[in-house]
Amino acid sequence: MGIKRLDTYLLGNFVKPFLASFSTTLVVLVIQFLSRYQEDILGKGFPASVLAELFLYACASLVLLALPMGLLMAGLMTMGNLGERLELTALQSAGVPFARILAPLLLFGLLSLGAATALAWYGIPHANLKLYTLLYDMEQARPALALKPGLFNRWIEGYAIRVGTIHGEKHLTDVLIYEYAPDGSIERTITARHGELFVDKEWLFLTFTLYNGCQYETSLKPQRAPLWSRACFDTLRMRLDISGLGLKRSDEKLFAGHQYMLPIGDLRRAIDSLHVLLRQTEADWQKVLEAQLPPPRLGSDTLAPPPHSEALRIQAENLLRRDKSLAEYYTERLRQLYETTWRYELEWYYKFAYPLAPVVFLVLGAALGGIIRKGGLGTPLVVSTGFFILFYVLNAQGKKLAREGILSPGVGAFLPLLVVAPAALYLVLLVTTEARWLYKDYWVKKWRAWRAS
Repeated sequence: MGIKRLDTYLLGNFVKPFLASFSTTLVVLVIQFLSRYQEDILGKGFPASVLAELFLYACASLVLLALPMGLLMAGLMTMGNLGERLELTALQSAGVPFARILAPLLLFGLLSLGAATALAWYGIPHANLKLYTLLYDMEQARPALALKPGLFNRWIEGYAIRVGTIHGEKHLTDVLIYEYAPDGSIERTITARHGELFVDKEWLFLTFTLYNGCQYETSLKPQRAPLWSRACFDTLRMRLDISGLGLKRSDEKLFAGHQYMLPIGDLRRAIDSLHVLLRQTEADWQKVLEAQLPPPRLGSDTLAPPPHSEALRIQAENLLRRDKSLAEYYTERLRQLYETTWRYELEWYYKFAYPLAPVVFLVLGAALGGIIRKGGLGTPLVVSTGFFILFYVLNAQGKKLAREGILSPGVGAFLPLLVVAPAALYLVLLVTTEARWLYKDYWVKKWRAWRAS
């Protein structure tokens, strides 16, 4: 019974800091991600429901990046609080090993591993498809219909509209409209003391009814001076096409083939297809080279040169010089295929690296907490933030180097874990064993003894 109460007590102390740190990190990551698209999002009059949908999809897409930080800080705070209140010392004095104390947290981490794996394989690709389709539609959308008094509104192509004041929903005063020609010059200018507007949402037209105004038109004819004309009116009705305004939803099938949007099975099949296409392209290029090479001339008493002789190499170089455009085509084609294959393979390895990261960071945080033995928000927050920044930077650099072909996709995806996992293993050994070789003084003495001998 005591052991079960201990597990419940540890999980109770663990869940609250985990939820707080995880949600905070997720919100920060989402804001940082959406800030890159602020020009496409802000100022276009999107409804709150669309913005909430965008935020929800971004949260689902970035949840695996926030999960390691949440588990790291929660494990560090939980063990740090136990150490600061001397509960960790009491448990170890009672014969409860650190590995047993860590067991309920590790079980939570394994459950997180299962959930993260399901998300990485199936959930996040679907969320990415929704997210990037919506971002594309927002980027293509033009500003929604919104007249701002005193400013020129240019959200209708070919027109600049300024109104002095707006009374109610449709009554306008001091209306000024510029109509532009295809070359960008002002073709017609319309002024009116007051007017009304009506939006036909079914047919997507904006109708202006203007009163007591004038219109000025410019007519340009070849080899003649411009002609100016003025006509005043009591009532003038203008009908403008606004079908291009607002948000138009695209078909998600247009983006479904991207590596971010593919579940693990489809991603594996796409990688296999790319490998087949890559081998086929290389074979085609080799066949072109062999077909272009002239056959070697053989004398009566000479033997055929080996297939990789110096003469054959020189002939191949001459052929490449003669067929420069063909060589450039295959070189560019192979480069594109290699880069595409690296991107898809990188995403494949991420589907295993991201779910594994939370468990590694949980173990790291718990071991750090057992060593530091400081609770609260001060030390745990500083240490967790430092390790998370290291993880984030290594993740970005690994992705960049793998896409450029400098690192293999597997190394690029697992680069943060290859750095953090040894540190976590060392700290776990340090807090669970009393081995002398884990400490610096042991190796310093060994070094001095070796030098003295």
